[in-house]
Formats: sequence, C-alpha cells, structure tokens
Amino acid sequence: MRKTFLSKSINETLRLGHKIGKLIEPPLFIALIGPLGAGKTLITKGLAKGLGINPDEVNSPTFTIMNIYDAKFPVYHYDLYRMETEQDLEALGLTEFFDSPEAVVLAEWAEKGESFYPSDYLTIRLEYGDKPTERDVDITASGKLSKSILGKIK
Repeated sequence: MRKTFLSKSINETLRLGHKIGKLIEPPLFIALIGPLGAGKTLITKGLAKGLGINPDEVNSPTFTIMNIYDAKFPVYHYDLYRMETEQDLEALGLTEFFDSPEAVVLAEWAEKGESFYPSDYLTIRLEYGDKPTERDVDITASGKLSKSILGKIK
C-alpha cells in the first residue's frame, strides 16, 4: 500500500508528521529515508508532536545514534547516518530495539539497516520537490498495522 503527498512548506511537513504521529501505536517501525536536508528530522518532529512529545526536544541523534523519548510508550529515535555497515548496527546492539513490542521506532537513514526491519513497518521517503521548500513525501506500508495506519492518513 502506498500514498504520496506534496508538502509545499516546512509547516506542511510538520503537520503531515503530526497527523501520522496521532495515528501510530506500538509496535511500529518507521523508516525515514531521503537525502541530506530533505526533512527526515523535521517530519520526525511532527511525528513526535503527534505522539505527545515536545517537538523542541527532538534532535537528530547523529552522534549519539539513538534518543529515547517518553510518551504513552517508549519512542526510540535512531540516526543511522554514521553506520558504515549493517554489521555495525548489530555489533552495537541497536537492532534489538527495531521490533520492540512496546515501542515505536523512528529511524533516519534507515536504509542502512534494511535487513533488520521487522515484518510490519512504514517507510516515509522524502525527496526534494520542484521548489526549494517543496518535498515529495512517499509513504509505503508493509504489514497489517502499518497498512491500517496508512489507510487513515488523508
């Protein structure tokens, strides 16, 4: 299942993340994919707001690799940019949280750990649009829960 959106501004990207965040619940893995500066952290801030987390507290964990936020359930926020190989993820023990039954996982640069994705996940792919503030947002779902969530996004 797949849906595409055109975000014309930073605020629209935040609002889309917020709408999705209000719908998600554990266990869910969200793969955030796109080039540098495309808005992965921005949409993560919107997702966090929808989950009841102050978006001002959300920063990309580029150097720490993972942040944990408290909401109604744990939210694990990864940034895999610095990972060279999938073996790096495994060696650091990061993949054990990918399919946590009581948490939501938000993973920026998630394509670097694709073989560790759980069977049910959402992929949010952001690409630059025709104008500097535009982003093409492509969302795909792979399992029962993720398809249910994607079906509710308008």
